[in-house]
Amino acid sequence: MLRLLKNRDVLIFILAIFIAACIGWYTKEVEKSFVIIISLCGGVLIILSLFFNLKGYYLFLIAAIPISINTGIVGGAQLNFPSEGLLLMILPVLFVFNQDYRTTALRLVKHPLTILLIIDLIVQFFTSITGTHIDVSLKRVLIRFVFIASFYVITSQLFNKRELIKPWVLYSVGLLPVIYFTFRNHIHHSFNPRVVFSICQPYFNDHTIYGACLAFIIPILIILVVKNKVFKFSYWSRWALFILAFLVIISEILALSRAAILSLIVAYLFSVLLRYKVAFKSILIGLGLSLVVVFSLWNSIYDSIKQNEAVSNDGEIVNHFSSVTNLKSDASNLERINRWICAVRMFEERPLLGYGPGTYQFEYNQFQTLSNKTYISTNMGDRGNAHSEYLTYISETGIFGVIIFILTVFSSIYYGIQNHYRLIDPVLKQINLGI
Repeated sequence: MLRLLKNRDVLIFILAIFIAACIGWYTKEVEKSFVIIISLCGGVLIILSLFFNLKGYYLFLIAAIPISINTGIVGGAQLNFPSEGLLLMILPVLFVFNQDYRTTALRLVKHPLTILLIIDLIVQFFTSITGTHIDVSLKRVLIRFVFIASFYVITSQLFNKRELIKPWVLYSVGLLPVIYFTFRNHIHHSFNPRVVFSICQPYFNDHTIYGACLAFIIPILIILVVKNKVFKFSYWSRWALFILAFLVIISEILALSRAAILSLIVAYLFSVLLRYKVAFKSILIGLGLSLVVVFSLWNSIYDSIKQNEAVSNDGEIVNHFSSVTNLKSDASNLERINRWICAVRMFEERPLLGYGPGTYQFEYNQFQTLSNKTYISTNMGDRGNAHSEYLTYISETGIFGVIIFILTVFSSIYYGIQNHYRLIDPVLKQINLGI
């Protein structure tokens, strides 16, 4: 008996039986006891992997993002569980115990994009202090810091170039339960476009966010399928990726997000420019000339737009997409214009420091006018934000914040293009292209 008790595995087994018996005695319900035991086992496995298999923990975190649900915690704060809960657990462990993460983070601090992100955090902190809702703004800055810090986890966990595709594939796999859930809801409502707006809740707040998250991963999935010989996938891996890409693309179409589908078209056109090695400077010049042409011909363009009377919520899919230029009667488009005008007025009121990060939804109501309101307008800020990242920045962080944001966006594109032209390794080149 004493010899058995010296065996660590036997002791763990006896301890597990004892804990299970205690849970059963306390709950006096088999099903409830089973749920608690499974939850405890899962929790123990997560804690153990956090310290002994950090890469596996990180990859599981990525796969859990799509199925995470917004959950209320202490003080009225919201947390996407389990993904953000897992994220908050991994960061302290990395900072304290993981030398690779600290070394990589310190090395990447010198990169221009990291410097821009740090400056952005500093600007957001100061605009929070001078803002109208300091508590809301400081929470937003803290969340932003957590996400930026977690962004660099991938650089310390995935060293092998082939491992760089894992986050994208695992995120896609994590989307499968959501895809099934939304598809079942579509069937239940006979694929009626009118109900698409909330059909992916509670996993995503609305169809536009769902469509955007699908759009982010579609390019890399297409590349993995089309360029499978470059990645040297096995026969079954190629078929699995093809089915995964097919399901994600079908889900994107069913999401009926006009902006997401338009962004994919623009992404494809951008890839054509890269194929012909168009320089970043030439792309900027082309964008500038396009804006000049649009402004010079604006009256003619607007007259043409005014003739479009298609609306996005009449149940017709063709009208849903063609209504993107209807500025006369489509409530969705008119409400966006209403929000944009409010953001500009907020900037005019506080041009230097804005109202503080995360405050647009609390402040824009006072800048609405009856002439710009629509039947879907609200005074509570509970139906989207400014519908523009640029205008959100300029209204919440002022001129300094939006300049840093624009520099970050265009610097990301610039370094992405430079990487694409300089990379020789075909695997890294295709991954960079997808990203």
